[in-house]
Amino acid sequence: MRHIATACLITLPLALAACGDGEVAMTNATPEEVAATVEKSGGTQFNPGKWETTMQTVSVDIPGLEGPMKAQMTDMMLKKVQKSTTCITAAQAKSPPAEVIARTQGRCKYENFKMDGGRIEGTLICPAEGMGGEMRMQVAGTFSDDAYTIDNDMKATAPGGPVMSIKARTTGKRIGDCTPEEEKAAEAEAAA
Repeated sequence: MRHIATACLITLPLALAACGDGEVAMTNATPEEVAATVEKSGGTQFNPGKWETTMQTVSVDIPGLEGPMKAQMTDMMLKKVQKSTTCITAAQAKSPPAEVIARTQGRCKYENFKMDGGRIEGTLICPAEGMGGEMRMQVAGTFSDDAYTIDNDMKATAPGGPVMSIKARTTGKRIGDCTPEEEKAAEAEAAA
């Protein structure tokens, strides 16, 4: 599950960074290359401030789990809604957080990535750690300066094994200005 969380973390800053007017279309590119191209296109113009992000699993299929165990695991994942509030400073709004993108440590690649006219879509491929297979995540969504919605369809495979599938939706919206204390905390965290 760690590789799925990492892939989601990569997608969020790119979605936030994609709030400009520039068109970007790339194939076989690292998240770092995509982020740099998005930045050069002028696509890093979302509004700084306090952002609320909500991530929820929409569907899950984990082969090999049957009966009550499958029902319990599926129910637990579908009921869990992760909400967070983050202060994004003006400096942070200029580019996706490098520390998040660096978490892939060069292991992931975008098979394709496209951003244009308020839409973002792409396919990110990462090795499935400990499984010997791969994690493939299709991303599609919409964005503006003050909100975004990203749908992720993640499939993890092991050689000759079953395919685990998880679909999730992440939404974000600017909910106001950061307090001076929140800005200081965000700047200190970025500097650490």
